[in-house]
Amino acid sequence: MLETELFNPVKNYLEQQGFKVKGEIGSIDVLAIKKDYVIAVELKNQITLKLIYQAIERQKIADDVFIAIPKIAVKQHRRNMNQFKQLLKRLEIGLIIVDNNTFEVIIEPKEYNLELNKKRNVKKKQQIVSIFNNLKSNENIGGIKGIRMTVYREKVTVLAMILMNKPGISPKELREITGIDNVNSILQKNYYGWFERIERGSYQLSSMGIKMLNDKKEKTI
Repeated sequence: MLETELFNPVKNYLEQQGFKVKGEIGSIDVLAIKKDYVIAVELKNQITLKLIYQAIERQKIADDVFIAIPKIAVKQHRRNMNQFKQLLKRLEIGLIIVDNNTFEVIIEPKEYNLELNKKRNVKKKQQIVSIFNNLKSNENIGGIKGIRMTVYREKVTVLAMILMNKPGISPKELREITGIDNVNSILQKNYYGWFERIERGSYQLSSMGIKMLNDKKEKTI
């Protein structure tokens, strides 16, 4: 079972609890927020020590942390499953088992002790929440590898889509249409190579930009 196949059942569970859920926020597979309460979930197709390390790291910024694994991983680890569950309870990490499109919450995480709460990285939590709130797209699927949608990439894509239909439109007009403040910086730095300058204050899509949008369109069909 692929890690990406764990995403929707986990998302459904958290949404049932009233959380807004997005995948691949920063280095977190699944992030869920309700008011000021933050839950992080790590998706893995097998039980490893690295998974525990990642879950502990998430505790620095999230109020609750779960790990989600497929049912087959439980069978593969059945000899040590009781010890694994006991470890998660001591670490106050929740456990979700996914079987096809269904889920079962085996362990609920508990509140941290006072000492751990003191060590929580407040600044990093605020940064992650900011990314979550500013990312309008829900394209990311938790567990996916390679290119993911970021706030910056989302802005660049929006500008590219407008320039596809209105080549030569001024940065000022782009700013008014999109509400993106750093239009000039994005066009000038041209990090992805999607834009090319026609003349001063006038841009159009490059061949790379056109290809990107065409590829994106094909994936949605």
